[in-house]
Parts: sequence; structure tokens; C-alpha cells
Amino acid sequence: MAKKTRRARLSATQRYVPTPGAPAPEQTSAPVAREAPTRGQSALSSMKDEETFAYIRADLKRIGILAGSILAFLVALRLLVIH
Repeated sequence: MAKKTRRARLSATQRYVPTPGAPAPEQTSAPVAREAPTRGQSALSSMKDEETFAYIRADLKRIGILAGSILAFLVALRLLVIH
């Protein structure tokens, strides 16, 4: 049985071999220029913190409720179980 060899996977642009006299391929999308943040302004400060971290606040609230209910359950269990 022949030994298997691993080949590198190439993308479509890496596999392209230009032929003489053929036109160059066109780019499918032009690069988008982004405005750099000005001095003293971070990239996240332009977004509102409330909108950016709303999902984190909801997750923390859910974790707090779960932790509080588990703690209350343990305290109640301790009070009910008498040695």
C-alpha cells in the first residue's frame, strides 16, 4: 500500500496560474477604508456602553439570581436538617 502524503490546501486565488495574454482577474470586493479613531477616542468609546454590553448585563443578572437561589436553598436545607 502506498504511503499517503499530506497536501497543502490552497484557496482559489492561490491556485490561479496566469496564462500569457489573458486579462488579469478582477477583485470581487474593494477594500473598505475605515476612519481611524481620533486622538483621545478609543474604538469602543464611539459606541454606547449600554448597547454594547447589554447582553453581558443580562447574563450577570441571570447568574446572580441562580447563585442567590442556590445559596438560599442551602441555607434552608441546613436549617431543616438537624443533627
